[in-house]
Amino acid sequence: MKPNLLIVTDERQMGGTSILLENLIKLGAFDDFNTDVLVLHNNGDRLVTDKVNIIYGSKYFKGVDITLKQALKSLKPSLVWAKLRLIFDMKFGFIEKRIQKERKKLLTKNYDVEIAFKDGFTALFTIFGNSKQKIHWLQYEYKNCNPNRNYDKLFKRILPKFNHFIAVSNGVKVSFEKLYNIHNINVIPNIIDDKAIIAASKEEPTIKYDNNKINVILVGRMHPVKGYDRFLQVIKRLKDDNLDQNLNINILGDGEEKAKLLALKQELQLDVNFYGMVQNPYKEIKKADLLVLPSIYESFGLVALEAMILHTPVLATQTAAMDTIIKNGYNGIVVDNSENGLYYGLKEIIEDKEKLINLKNHLQNYTYNSSAIILKIKNKLKECYDEKIAR
Repeated sequence: MKPNLLIVTDERQMGGTSILLENLIKLGAFDDFNTDVLVLHNNGDRLVTDKVNIIYGSKYFKGVDITLKQALKSLKPSLVWAKLRLIFDMKFGFIEKRIQKERKKLLTKNYDVEIAFKDGFTALFTIFGNSKQKIHWLQYEYKNCNPNRNYDKLFKRILPKFNHFIAVSNGVKVSFEKLYNIHNINVIPNIIDDKAIIAASKEEPTIKYDNNKINVILVGRMHPVKGYDRFLQVIKRLKDDNLDQNLNINILGDGEEKAKLLALKQELQLDVNFYGMVQNPYKEIKKADLLVLPSIYESFGLVALEAMILHTPVLATQTAAMDTIIKNGYNGIVVDNSENGLYYGLKEIIEDKEKLINLKNHLQNYTYNSSAIILKIKNKLKECYDEKIAR
């Protein structure tokens, strides 16, 4: 009989965490276990699968994946109340008993291994449970973006209780180690379903491309940490230099910053196309000449890998994992994490068209070994289960 595994995440919206979890499930990382995935707040449309059992959280967890400001902005009393109750319990020490109470409502079996799959609240949910072996999957660049900062004492108390940690990049590992003085961390990079991505990219694109220009694409959630606002400021600078006419810029995605970004586009009078959420971005990435990732913080950067698999060069700001994903100047460009870095990186590509051709040529034989990463994860889970048996 297979052992039982519980994976805890806070929502299922479009984004790196949900895509990573979907890929891990689809490619068999958890096939050696009877696997349940608990989505604390049923918010979003990802994680649709019959390979694992999906469990949804109770009303108590409606506020786990949003800030109080976002709850207030929603004008939904039930959401505001859920967030306020969560904050109260965490501030005044009631959260452990509350989680234990909610776990009894939601979970009908004992688990041999449990994974807190996303930083922040899922760590509390897991550590206050009765699973024998606990893993924390680290996906935040803690040096610049710490999801635990408002409850620092609480997390410093509970984090050392985890048996194992997995970080998606060495940058994530190093920043977490420095902050919490915890060192039993394995680095296991994110994976992608390259076969599915390549198959999807063969569909006919819907965006209008201009063969006389450099077709630039941005794909991702419109969140403050993604740096879309400073990217638009960069395009304004290029416009002032009469260089923007060389670019056909297309932005795919949705999120809380969309209205602000559209207003900024109008204010700066930019020729930039916003397409909203697109079900199949891969057919567009494949057709583009360059994918830009202007993130302020990025623990890994799945979309960069996806673009490179499709032989589309990437220009990205320096974040936690970019040096390991991109060979700077060979198959992509990593620039300083600033507006100036993005400006001079794009300016160089506009003024030296051979550079982009060379980057694309160097990507023609690019591959990414997700199978080896799946094996690492399987071995780590087996190690955890063996430790549980040995106790």
